[in-house]
Amino acid sequence: MTHTPPLYVAHDIPDLINSLPTLFGFRPRESLVAVATNGPRHRLGFRLRLDIPAPEDVDGAAAFVVAHLVNQGAEGAIVIAVTQHQEVALDLLDAVHDELDVAGVRLVIRARADGQRYWTDEVGSSPLGTAYETSGHHLSIVQAVAAGQQILPDREALVERFAAVTGERRHWLEQAAATIVAEVVPVVARTAPDDLPAVGMEVVGPILERALASRRVSDADLLRVAAWVSSIGVRDAVWSLIDRDNAEEMLRVLTLVSGSVVPPFEPAVLSLTGFAAWLTGDGAQALIAIERALRADPDYSMARLFLEVIERGVSPSHWQGFDLEEPRRAAPR
Repeated sequence: MTHTPPLYVAHDIPDLINSLPTLFGFRPRESLVAVATNGPRHRLGFRLRLDIPAPEDVDGAAAFVVAHLVNQGAEGAIVIAVTQHQEVALDLLDAVHDELDVAGVRLVIRARADGQRYWTDEVGSSPLGTAYETSGHHLSIVQAVAAGQQILPDREALVERFAAVTGERRHWLEQAAATIVAEVVPVVARTAPDDLPAVGMEVVGPILERALASRRVSDADLLRVAAWVSSIGVRDAVWSLIDRDNAEEMLRVLTLVSGSVVPPFEPAVLSLTGFAAWLTGDGAQALIAIERALRADPDYSMARLFLEVIERGVSPSHWQGFDLEEPRRAAPR
């Protein structure tokens, strides 16, 4: 699941296959892709990607995909399997088709491809498939990159974006984090619990403001954000700032913090990052961030909550937000 890319009109199956990287931020491989459509022009909406399942898991995977489409209010669905395992792909597409019929969702397009040829149910299509080419210079990708979207080569590259820092840089960040802790702890100790969110936001707010304005933010400031949001009150104050209008920019900033965070501050930072990604509709990044948060602390409640939200396919459109008036006095404007 991901955010809506720049407008692009796909004219045929090769166009759809070539536009998949713009829907997910990476080129799906060994994947089942399902895209919700709405209206008479089949405008693309919610989308998800699933690893091609083992043959014995086909029915469960189909039920999972269709349940998410239904939860997102899909009127129709485009379903494409990109895999070298074409027999499994055919069984999977049949199972998804059956589930869509039961759910009352129209199947707009179903196709399967292996990277060189594709197969569809269109009248006159060859049982031997039709040749196509993928290109990093396809118009849909060029438009997306020009609009600022980064296209990664595969999902593993997206996982790497949220990987814990290692090597000499990790050693330096751990030493810097110890200095930041020595700075923050005395402030926390002398602050009444009810006042802590506002006091924390006096530090965090200006840093976020600079980062949102694309001004330089030091590693020390990123670590200050990470340290302060480990306090639940400050975390919730930052959480309350993230809405649909600024979610993409907040995701950019929180991804920067995630790239510098070291233990024990990972759970709060990665949970906030995952939430921002989910609110943009980017379920792939949301899941990767939340999974890292849970590896750091399997019992972290915010991460557990949003793992369930993602797995249940809850639409970001249901998020009503919440307001914490006092911390907002120090929030970025």
